Amino acid sequence: MKIYWIILLFALIPGLEYGYCLYAAPDMGAGAVRIMQLRRDGVSRIRYPDALPSLLDMMNERANARFDPDPLFIESLTDERLFENPILYINCDELPSFDFSTEENDALRRYMELGGFVYLDAGIKASFLGTDLGHSYAAWEERDEVRSWFGEIFPEKAFAPLPRNHEIFRTFYKGLPDNEYLRLEEDQKRLPDTVLTFVEQEKWPQGTYSLVGIKVKDRLACVASPICAMGWGRDEFGAWIPPISFRIRESAEDFDETLKVASFSGQTFEVTREDGLKDEIYLLPGQRPLWVKEPTGRWRIFKYYSGEEISNYAHSFYARLGMNVFLYALLN
Repeated sequence: MKIYWIILLFALIPGLEYGYCLYAAPDMGAGAVRIMQLRRDGVSRIRYPDALPSLLDMMNERANARFDPDPLFIESLTDERLFENPILYINCDELPSFDFSTEENDALRRYMELGGFVYLDAGIKASFLGTDLGHSYAAWEERDEVRSWFGEIFPEKAFAPLPRNHEIFRTFYKGLPDNEYLRLEEDQKRLPDTVLTFVEQEKWPQGTYSLVGIKVKDRLACVASPICAMGWGRDEFGAWIPPISFRIRESAEDFDETLKVASFSGQTFEVTREDGLKDEIYLLPGQRPLWVKEPTGRWRIFKYYSGEEISNYAHSFYARLGMNVFLYALLN
């Protein structure tokens, strides 16, 4: 297997809590690490085409890494180049189907057993959210198609949630982005305090995220996440694309009594939180979640916030997370 590992030396990067300086081994030819991306023949929808190239550029700038900014696209897992590169990225929302041949599944298993790393973006979801209605804070699990697919590749294994203290969340960056640092101009508003408090305590505590993974030979060889690529892209002028909104849970003095008797004709979903307790989500079909009854007896509504400062903060978080995942893959 021609996966060339790279030499990693610790380096201090101004403004960062953790950093690595990456140098390619001599056998790597031009010296750049190539990230492969699976893009099946016949794909009808390309989601976030600028995402991965933007993130690779960012890693080169911020981490002194040597990544080729152009992903290597492969259409099949039997492509011989699979065994020449250490990381395979798959945006599961782009796959026209999860119908892989036995030969492809065998190749992917060998790839992971020999040290390859697979990142399944949009590989997990929450059942009550449908296809593209955003994120939640509980009940994340691998998509049915992903579970079935990997059940054929590794029938003896199952995806397991990564704990919040896993080193993947601090490989390069640690914690949440600096709220003040994200201001583009002196007069630009910072992230609202109420939103920031919710993000810090519930949405992305300690700068972590909902990830599941599979270990092969005691090494984390595959991770799956909710869609992260939406936060990586930049346009030709360096501006983040596309805009991102936040959904947070918000409370008020009268919510408990009002929502108990509110008229509702939709569905409810009972979801298990990370602490093992259960939320009851109220949702109208095809719409975003409306409100939630929490195990403490408190009721809260889902409120949606948008704006440049919120979008910039979200993009910064997703970019930091993406860098952590890819750099972790090279370190391990």
